[in-house]
Amino acid sequence: MHIRRILITGLCFLAASFVFAQNDLTDNVVGKNHVINSEVLKENRQIQIYLPPNYEDSKENYPVLYVLDGQRFFLYAVSLSQSFKQFQLTPDFIVVGINTEYPKRFQYLGEGKEAFIEFLKTELTPYIDANFRTNQERLLFGWEYGGSFVFNTMLSNPTLFDAYIMASAYPIMDKIEELNSVSELNTNLFFSVSPDEYEVKHSAEQLNTLLTTKNVGGLEWSYLKLDIEKHRSTAYPTLYHGLRNYFKYYQEFEVDNLEKFINAGGMKYANNYAKERVERHGFSPELSLWSKYTIMRSTMRANDFYHFETLLNALNKTEFINELVNGNMEYVVSNFAAFYEKNNRIKEAIELYNVLLKKYPDSEKLMNRKKNSIKAIKEIKK
Repeated sequence: MHIRRILITGLCFLAASFVFAQNDLTDNVVGKNHVINSEVLKENRQIQIYLPPNYEDSKENYPVLYVLDGQRFFLYAVSLSQSFKQFQLTPDFIVVGINTEYPKRFQYLGEGKEAFIEFLKTELTPYIDANFRTNQERLLFGWEYGGSFVFNTMLSNPTLFDAYIMASAYPIMDKIEELNSVSELNTNLFFSVSPDEYEVKHSAEQLNTLLTTKNVGGLEWSYLKLDIEKHRSTAYPTLYHGLRNYFKYYQEFEVDNLEKFINAGGMKYANNYAKERVERHGFSPELSLWSKYTIMRSTMRANDFYHFETLLNALNKTEFINELVNGNMEYVVSNFAAFYEKNNRIKEAIELYNVLLKKYPDSEKLMNRKKNSIKAIKEIKK
């Protein structure tokens, strides 16, 4: 009887927990559906719209990413927007998913593309701009037939979107030749292909060759080879890298590899990057404290004392050290001191310990490190 009561009590507890869990369930909703009565397409078109989390509480205007085949890629695009914002890689942006369900998909994006382009131009983009706070900055993404549609839209309406991102675009071979008669396209093009996509690959390679040999004024373009992808997976890395490419100056300047930094132009490259951030996103024209730190970090990782000292002086050593101390990045100054010691520049190490001791005069660790450095100098003199 005792065991039976325990079992009954346990079952009742589980049942109560289940009921509580059921009552606690809520819908997991991403964005909202909107219906546009399209006179161009002569039908009602449902679109999906995702607004940034802080949209209601802010007064900002946002870029808009238009995603073809929203039934497949809308949620992925939303996930990217959230991840990018968390790591400060791009600004917040609105995502618009344009559903193109089978079998009508091939009609919308293929034979009927002119009407669908007209729908985007005269109905959809004006609807988004009229009902939401946009900054008139638009990006269009498509895969496969959607990629072909993106390419055709760029050729016929190059300024409708600020960036055209296309993955495994097909078919575009007959349209590539039109670029021979184009002298200017003031927009951004990002396209990709997998080496396993036979006809698609040939089209992408031909486009890459033409753009490499022909200078199309105003066109910024990038070509990405997706060596480990298949046809059905190219959309995902293409959208990721296409967005990163378009918003490439949004992220704080950062150096991971000293050799690449030097080959790119060193401090001139870093300062030009900062200027581009100002023009495109309104950030400060000065390199951030973090950016300067990553430049110096790369020299220590490479164990390159020559560039360590050269770049530290280029950053105005005294001013930079004070910035680090005042910015609660004293550990960086301590690392600099250790690097000086490692390269037998004891005097410079002691100078940095003195700077740190002004802020932390009771630090035994710093006092001991300074004493050890003084002993090292005496040994060197002997």
